Amino acid sequence: MGVLVPLYGYPLVSSGSGATRTTAPNPAWTAVAANAAAVPTIAVINPSNGPVACSTPPSANLLAFQQAIAQLQMAGVTVLGYVHTTYGQRDPALVRQDVQTYAQCYGVDGVFFDEVSNQASLASYYATAASTVRQTIAPPSGKPALVAINPGTYPDLSIANTADITVMHESADLNLPPAPSALSSYAPSKFGYLALGIGNLPQTQATTLTSLFQQGVGYVYLTDQGGSGSDPWAALSTEYSGLIQGIQALNQTIR
Repeated sequence: MGVLVPLYGYPLVSSGSGATRTTAPNPAWTAVAANAAAVPTIAVINPSNGPVACSTPPSANLLAFQQAIAQLQMAGVTVLGYVHTTYGQRDPALVRQDVQTYAQCYGVDGVFFDEVSNQASLASYYATAASTVRQTIAPPSGKPALVAINPGTYPDLSIANTADITVMHESADLNLPPAPSALSSYAPSKFGYLALGIGNLPQTQATTLTSLFQQGVGYVYLTDQGGSGSDPWAALSTEYSGLIQGIQALNQTIR
């Protein structure tokens, strides 16, 4: 089991003003890098609801992401760039443009497609998007580009088959309905599970991880962030270290 963490915060944080203004790495990015040796880690970065445009020389924003992404990768993190698809209604040319921007200027390892439809009628839309990723993104590791999709529920098999990872749960609860029989040929190890705004996470995290592990779910992230309508992905879960320790302990049971 590995971690799939939406790391949507800016890679730097600032404090003070004027002559006393200081800038430091975002602690969330630092924590994700520091724990990557313990558990396989995939981080999704999201500069501005997608990539910020390329520029020569790089803008301060782009440069901050380039440097922070490289540091994550040096720590062993697989980094994906966020691209929204508006449930298959977004212009494919804009989706392709975002993928190409990540390929040309960010050095990411793949793409995380969000707002993904679960309907079979849009399988060709997502197959084309996935093909663009695999043809244009060349991860620094030399491995094939990774494609993750987020319908947030169980999709049609034809949709799931376009990706390497399918997020089948993104919700403010810890429920996990059984996979439909139509997905029986899809390996559970390729499923991702995101739970947000979990207020009693210290009491429920270990049990939830064990249940997901026993069902073979491959990628998880549980967070107490996102309550009262706030952005759940802007900050790291306060229980992130416990999440890592829990997954690491479960992984050791099969070694």
